[in-house]
Parts: sequence; structure tokens; C-alpha cells
Amino acid sequence: MLETKNVFIDTQYFVKSSYNFGSRSFSLLRKLCQQNELCYLSTSVVEQEVEGKIQNSIKESLSALQSFKRKASILSTIEDEHLSSLFTDVEEKDIYEKASAVFHQFNRDCNYEYIEANLVDSEQLLELYFQQKPPFGDGKKKAEFPDAISLLSLESFLDKDDKVYVVSEDNDLKKYCVGNEKLISIESLEKLFDIYNQHTNVRTEKIKRYVAERSEDIRKMVLDYLASYEVYNHSTWEDAEVESCDMTITEDFEVNVVQVIDEECLLTFDVNVDFDVTVVGPDFANGIYDKEGGHMFTFDSTTREESITLEFSCELTLEYEFVEGELQSVEWGNFDILNIAGGIEIAVEEFPDQDWY
Repeated sequence: MLETKNVFIDTQYFVKSSYNFGSRSFSLLRKLCQQNELCYLSTSVVEQEVEGKIQNSIKESLSALQSFKRKASILSTIEDEHLSSLFTDVEEKDIYEKASAVFHQFNRDCNYEYIEANLVDSEQLLELYFQQKPPFGDGKKKAEFPDAISLLSLESFLDKDDKVYVVSEDNDLKKYCVGNEKLISIESLEKLFDIYNQHTNVRTEKIKRYVAERSEDIRKMVLDYLASYEVYNHSTWEDAEVESCDMTITEDFEVNVVQVIDEECLLTFDVNVDFDVTVVGPDFANGIYDKEGGHMFTFDSTTREESITLEFSCELTLEYEFVEGELQSVEWGNFDILNIAGGIEIAVEEFPDQDWY
């Protein structure tokens, strides 16, 4: 049941979404807010946090770009317009201003309510901190002050009988919401849309039942999709490569009905995939270091086997006929796993238990 139209998005969710305000989820939120189906709330704390994290992300990205330019300088000597574009100078200030503008435009497009922190009870804030109550942990964690201020700002803004969905996977925020009559913890916008659709569209229950009965087919579809991508080792173990990889899905997963349009629907789900990998690389442990040349010479290879679990966000469309309250002639449409265009990255080190510090 949809308990309220109000929704608040924590900084953590923006970070996880890579600030992609053109994504399906953010686009759907924008649409529902413009239709007054949902009401988006944001605090001054979150706005400042997101701006800061966008700026830091841009700094890291530009630093990685500079590193690429240094290592791939030979490409800049080749006369090719596509390669030349990789070496174009980028101004950090201009990029930040554009990225920040997209964030603020998204907020305005959602007709959001901006909540300042001026009504927060400082005594209540200090009580949470010194009594080590959520969102502060056992170590009190002063870094959680922004979260506490944001949550208290929400509570001060809401009327007595109002509620709000708090979208975040942050455990401290989730703990704060437990038993709170105003704040309802929910892990993602996709789960919120699933609740919304169950509340507003009778087809949603039928779709969820259909999908639940075909969980094994979905597992196979995910594994087949992943098998078409390269699994590569990204770690400090230089030149180490993945020799073999077995993938399995052992945990259950929940499918969210994000959008229902006529006789088509969009489903999303997060699935944990276990990778049993064998990685082969240079045997640096028995190598010889050349002090004059500053180079490590290796004469053999070594093998590491490791099990790694990765989470993937998936999207699937279904097309169907809805006849006398039942789904008929169901066809599976587009299926996509997000953010793996460059391959599947794992990290296996030659010395996994070595403490270098």
C-alpha cells in the first residue's frame, strides 16, 4: 500500500545512480511529480552534499583522463578525428557548472519542496549524538551529523500526520526510520514505483505473479547476458588476467514493476552473481628487482583462485494482452544489465592477505 505521496532521496542514492538524471527512474519520478502523483522533498544538506560529491567525482574523472592521456600519448600523434577528441582540453570549472546545473534543473522539474535546517532542534541533535542513537553509531561518527540534520529537517517540515519515503541503502538512516511514524525507509526509487503501481494499477499483481513463476528463466537470461562480456582483472597485480570464470546465482531477488503502460511494462531488479575465477599473472614474489632500471623481472607465473560476488542492476520489458483480468500472450522484450559496457571488472591480487601498511 502506498502510505504517502512524499519521497525524499538521500545522497547515497544519487551517488549509486552516478548522478544520471536522465535515467529511467529519475525520468519517471520527474513525470509523476509533474502529474502530482508524487511529491519530492529535498533538504539543504542533501543539495550541498550532492554538489560536493559531483565536484569530487569530476576531479577524479579528470585525473583519470589525464593519466590516460599520458599513457596513450602515442595516439595523439595519429591523424584521426575520433582519437583527437580524446585529447581535447577540458576545464574542470565548466564541467562542474554543467553537471551542477543538471542536478538543480532536475529538482526544479520535479517541483520539489526545498527544506532548510533552520527548524532543527539542536538539543535533539546533540541527544542523538551523545546517546549514540541512529544515525550515529557506536563510535558516534561525527561524519553522520549531516544525515542527522537532514532527517530532523524532514521531521520538522512534515505536519503531524504526514509521512515521507526515505530512499536510501544507508544502514544508519534505515535504523533511524525503524519505529518512526513519519519516516518510511525504502531502498530505491524502483521499489517505490513498485509500491505505487500496486496501489494504482490492478495489472501489477498479475505481472509480479507471472515473473515470480519464471525466476529460473530470468536467472538463465542474466547469466547468458553476462557470459557475452569479458571478465577482466583490475588490481595492482600488473598483467594478471582472468583465465577462467564460472558464474552462478544462488540468492533470491525481488522484481519491481516500475512502469505499466497499456500492454507493456518495465521491470527492474538487482541480482547478486557469484564469480568463481582463476587469475594467472606474473610471479612477482620470486622476481628480481633491477635497482638501476627500476624494473621487476619475473620468470614464471602464478595462479590465484577466488570467489567474488557482484551486484548487477537489470531492466526487462514485457509485452502482453490483458484479457478478463489475466495476462495472455506474454512476450519478453528488451533486457539490459546497466553499466557493464566496458566489461565485468573484478579485483584479484597476487597477495590477497598481505598488509602493506
